[in-house]
Amino acid sequence: MAMRLELRGAEELTAALARSPQVVRLTQAEAMTAALLLVERDARRNVRQDTRRLMNSITHSLRTEPNRLVGRVGPSLRYGLYVERGTRPHWPPIAALQGWARRHGVNPYALQRAIGRRGTRPRPFLVPAYLRNAERIIRLFAQAGAHVAVQLAAAVPKDAGR
Repeated sequence: MAMRLELRGAEELTAALARSPQVVRLTQAEAMTAALLLVERDARRNVRQDTRRLMNSITHSLRTEPNRLVGRVGPSLRYGLYVERGTRPHWPPIAALQGWARRHGVNPYALQRAIGRRGTRPRPFLVPAYLRNAERIIRLFAQAGAHVAVQLAAAVPKDAGR
């Protein structure tokens, strides 16, 4: 008994696989951008606000490195880290406290002394924003993977391999 095998569509499959790195990069970048925007929106909504400077400084960036896609969400203002994590007791410059103290009717020297004794409490906004959106982010990347598979499969004729 003789058996005959014939492969059809090998050229199309080879071409689709050759395009796959670009398809994967583009799809991952789209999923990463959507994930960054989710976290950015949530962090902006939940950050403590006085002048809204910190809220308005929260943004995202995306960069590609060899074999890596790196996304970042966070404030451009340096004090955002201290709001997120709090501080140990320290003696801040009075000039940095005067605006806040005036807006809140507090003696800036008393505020300086309190920070010198107790530090500042953490008021996290970034980590909770990520944690609230973690499942959605995982789904975004799962959908991106499925999208890549569908695009590659669509490039191969339906009768290939028969």
